[in-house]
Amino acid sequence: MALAGLGGCAHRDGAAGDEALLKRFKQADVSGDGKVSRDEFTDFLITESFELYDKNGNGYVTLEEYVAGGGTEETFRKIDRSGHGKVTLADAKASPIVRNQMVKPFDEADTERTGYVTFGEFVAFRKNFRSAVR
Repeated sequence: MALAGLGGCAHRDGAAGDEALLKRFKQADVSGDGKVSRDEFTDFLITESFELYDKNGNGYVTLEEYVAGGGTEETFRKIDRSGHGKVTLADAKASPIVRNQMVKPFDEADTERTGYVTFGEFVAFRKNFRSAVR
C-alpha cells in the first residue's frame, strides 16, 4: 500500500477542519492515551491507504486496483503471500513491506522524537503533507 491516504481532510478550514483532525487523531489513538504510538500510526496509515486502493469497497484489493493506485505487480505479489490475488486489510497490516513504508511518515510526524505522536504533531504532519501534494 502506498501513502496515498495521508492527506485526509484536505479542504477543511477553521473549526470544521480542527474537528475533523481531532476525529482522525482519535481514530489513530486506539489506546485512548492521548498520543499515537508507532504501531497505532502505522495501522492508521495502512487503513487509510487500503480504503483508497479498495475502490469498490469489497474488503480486499486486487492486483488491478493496486496497480491502478500506483503500485507495481511485483510488490503486490510480495504482499499477497497467499497467492490468491486479493489483499485484505489484515494482510496489508501484517506485511513487513507495507509496514516498512510507514517508517518514514512516522519519523516525520514524531518531530519531538518521543516515540509517539501528539495531537499537535499529528496536525502539523497532516497539514505539511497536504502542502506537499498540492
